[in-house]
Amino acid sequence: MYTVEYRLNGSYSEVKRVSLPAKNKWDAYDKAVFEVIPDIEGTTPYSAWVYSKTYQNGKYQIFNTFEGKPV
Repeated sequence: MYTVEYRLNGSYSEVKRVSLPAKNKWDAYDKAVFEVIPDIEGTTPYSAWVYSKTYQNGKYQIFNTFEGKPV
């Protein structure tokens, strides 16, 4: 399960999160930006980045990603 963080309205807007199943970081980014977030918010995000991955055993990995480096 991947967690993608995003902003809707510019660099100073609230950071929101969605979690979704995906094959890899690129798949998580694409699904979040073009499918999940528009379904929730009604629009594509201003910016988005893959924040972390949670494994089936409960452990998780936080990626070194941010608005300027989404994947």
